[in-house]
Amino acid sequence: MARSRITAEELEDLRLSYDIPSSISLRAPGPEERANDPPEGVVTIYEPVMQQGLHLPMHPFFCEILKDWNLAPCQITPYGWGQMVASYLLWVVAEAGRNLTPREFESIYRPCQSSS
Repeated sequence: MARSRITAEELEDLRLSYDIPSSISLRAPGPEERANDPPEGVVTIYEPVMQQGLHLPMHPFFCEILKDWNLAPCQITPYGWGQMVASYLLWVVAEAGRNLTPREFESIYRPCQSSS
């Protein structure tokens, strides 16, 4: 099992880079933990997902989508997050500020399992 190499300083750099509020705890996986199998009460989010536009705390729209799909944030690829964020933002702009509902989003986008 590969150990995480991220340092406390790098976590703080990520906090600053992505404007993560101090109320959200950040930590690297411990020596016996894996990012893809976090302990109870912990959620893994990879940096490329943040680069695609996901912000913390997570917008209620994305929380509801994840809940409906029974997925954790790390189970959606960075590309998938980019598509979700872009779709949401384009809808809000096109609809003059009206939020996209999860049902409307699910009518055009559904997750699929990777073939790999």
